[in-house]
Amino acid sequence: MRFPVIRLATVALLLPAALLAQSPKQIAKAGALITPAKVLQRISVIADDSMGGRNTPSPGLEKVAQYLADNYKAWGLKPAGENGTYFQRYPMVKKGIDVAASYFEADEGGIITRYPFNDLTFGTGGMEKPVTGHAVLIGGTVTVADIEAASGIEGAVVLLVSDASKAAAWRMVSRAVALKKPAAIIMLTNQDEVMFGRLRDASGNSRFTVETSNARPVVPTITIHDKAFNATGGSNRPDWDAMRAAPMAMIQAAPPEISVTVFVKENVLERVMVPNVVAMVEGSDPKMKDEYVVFSSHMDHVGTVGDGVGGCGALTRPDGTIDNICNGADDDASGTTGLMMVAEAWAKLDRKPRRSMIILNVSGEEKGLLGSAWYAEHPTVPAEKIVANVNMDMIGRNNPDSIVVIGKEHSNLGQTLAKVQGAHPELKLIAADDIWPEQNFYSRSDHFNFARKGVPVLFFFNGVHEQYHRPNDEVALIDTSKLSRVAKLGFFFGVDVANSPMRPVWNPESYQTIVVEQKTPQPAKRTP
Repeated sequence: MRFPVIRLATVALLLPAALLAQSPKQIAKAGALITPAKVLQRISVIADDSMGGRNTPSPGLEKVAQYLADNYKAWGLKPAGENGTYFQRYPMVKKGIDVAASYFEADEGGIITRYPFNDLTFGTGGMEKPVTGHAVLIGGTVTVADIEAASGIEGAVVLLVSDASKAAAWRMVSRAVALKKPAAIIMLTNQDEVMFGRLRDASGNSRFTVETSNARPVVPTITIHDKAFNATGGSNRPDWDAMRAAPMAMIQAAPPEISVTVFVKENVLERVMVPNVVAMVEGSDPKMKDEYVVFSSHMDHVGTVGDGVGGCGALTRPDGTIDNICNGADDDASGTTGLMMVAEAWAKLDRKPRRSMIILNVSGEEKGLLGSAWYAEHPTVPAEKIVANVNMDMIGRNNPDSIVVIGKEHSNLGQTLAKVQGAHPELKLIAADDIWPEQNFYSRSDHFNFARKGVPVLFFFNGVHEQYHRPNDEVALIDTSKLSRVAKLGFFFGVDVANSPMRPVWNPESYQTIVVEQKTPQPAKRTP
């Protein structure tokens, strides 16, 4: 009997899509490449003292970027940066406060006091011209919810009577105030003068930023010490300590006779080009390979004491030696390592996922999500073809058997993740809901720049800890078993999303809030 000749290409078209994807055995084999031993080896390189804390910009950051690119090349990932390389470089501008020209002025019932920038004041965020307006005073036991419900903040000069003993809570309050679009924020602090001096020196009244049309407006912020603000002034001034001690939120407009003028002048001090690292595992489906699932992490940290990032103070070790390098093993050498593990596993699949997978290591996260903002505005693949972003930022600490995944409720990616988690009980890992909604972590790492562009996102995050932004965030404290299991979950999840016939879809209400209404100001600094 003679049989008709059927070309192989025709057979491929007739086969179910499931048969063109990876078998469970193939996926399990690739996932087995992710081990605690490899995690330890790689994170030990990224968070080593020789990297100098990976500040943006710095030689250490460049070394880590090259280390990542070298590994991606060795594993066979395609370069997906610019000009056929693994790198996308973007311009950063260092702006410094013109101390002589900047000031804060209060008119208290005709008594005018000008507070120039000095050793008791520092600021961030420039202004084109002085702003004069009514003042809103905020103090007491205030929460983010109180700020969200408050009126009269937009366009006002807001004086935050902060309590240094509750610094973390006040950073969140400051962020919530910035989202209400004030003209400026004055942070009045009762901090210990020595610590205040360290923060002022770290600030240096200068900051790096990047110019991009996707950037949110920066609210000019001045921090001034009680000692300077109490030296002079009118008799109607409130009792700051009494405001701090109030058991309730105090949000009140200053008396009509009080007006405030703020001017923060910035000058350009330096221009540099800094790297993102971009690699690709090309998809196997002839049509779907032109769509992309982006996995991201930030490879930078805050450098060393004095590098211009507040909160990284020197640490005296038990033997009396001083450690001033903030290695950021958890933040975010852990996410960077997890991303490396995922990339290697994808690369080693016998048959690649149907969609293409982008590995994106960004810089400048600690300076205000700068690298991801640049990539979101200048993607190296067509923006409309990016179907999802999964971000890993701090995944190696805290509860050993769970990882918080933020953003599950905003798209059907949450349902997909639940399915994948259920299919892999061997990981013994719970993908938990956001347990800190009041801290708004959804907008505080690199995934948010993708979300604002309309890309459904998830954010893998273990929460902060005592070593956060401190020199003792070291490799020795990393739970390599947890990190490897989180990376495996990310790998399995990425394969599922890349093979799904349908693109991920937003929850309509979330899309309206996050994407349509996304043009909101940001604080001058990232303030976790």
